[in-house]
Amino acid sequence: MDVSARYSVNSRTSIVATVPMVANNFSMLFPPNGPGMGQTSGVNATGLGDISLFTQRYMLNPKDHPFGNVALGIGMKVPTGNDNIQGDLPNLTGTGFMRRAVYPPAIMPGDGGTGIIVGINGYKNIRKNKFLRGNTVFASATYLANPRGVNGTNSIVASEGVPLAPQFLGELKNAVTDSYNAQIGTSFKLPRTWDNPKLKPFRGRLTFNCEGIPDYNLFGRRGGYRQPGYIMSVAPGFTYAKGKDLFICEVPIVFSRYINARKSAIPDLNLNANGVPIIAPFDPTTQLGMVPAVAISMRYVRSF
Repeated sequence: MDVSARYSVNSRTSIVATVPMVANNFSMLFPPNGPGMGQTSGVNATGLGDISLFTQRYMLNPKDHPFGNVALGIGMKVPTGNDNIQGDLPNLTGTGFMRRAVYPPAIMPGDGGTGIIVGINGYKNIRKNKFLRGNTVFASATYLANPRGVNGTNSIVASEGVPLAPQFLGELKNAVTDSYNAQIGTSFKLPRTWDNPKLKPFRGRLTFNCEGIPDYNLFGRRGGYRQPGYIMSVAPGFTYAKGKDLFICEVPIVFSRYINARKSAIPDLNLNANGVPIIAPFDPTTQLGMVPAVAISMRYVRSF
């Protein structure tokens, strides 16, 4: 859950502060040999997330361009969230319970880094086409750059309790990763609602979304364990606006996902013929904090 507050400096410039509250849970089978082949263990990761402060400015004067505009923004994220929550977890053999950093790192409330946020968003309200008049198209994109290379949290590689091949020795700590997201969508009038006072506040909404973690950060040192990849989703929904209140409901449905198996690799529990630990076959259920195939997103906005 995110709590945000926006302050309008003037008609073109605004400042947005976002305070995320995180309540995540992750569980898996130990050892990860398939259904019914191990015991389920998991842990919760809850608390205050990383707070961000973002300033944006419209490039066109809203008074002269009330039906379309583009805004550029820049901000920062501060590491207020815990990046080293620990719980009683076994190693991948299903034994050796002890206090370990929870994994995957995606469920941590924070990442341990101070980041730079850049973004762009724009909208266009269609006025001329009589069939599309009153509908709105919009788009936005943000990128979070984290200059810090790694934090001090032991990664899943360090917590497994198995011998490590040399290629894993640089991945004993979690990386502080960059991230990005982009969205394009439309808000449209629902049929037979425009002249109905009770239904007029409702509008349909459809967005296409892409978000992910790159293989490398733009700035800073490389290293640490990361789980790069992206997901793409389509989110049908609706908005309800009345007075100073706005309610937004969306149902993101993931239709494509990519995981860099090479970067997300973890050691196997077995050795090769020479007695050297080998890389485990890629399994997204154990090597990545997966995003649910379908979710529900709800937002409430109050203007003052």
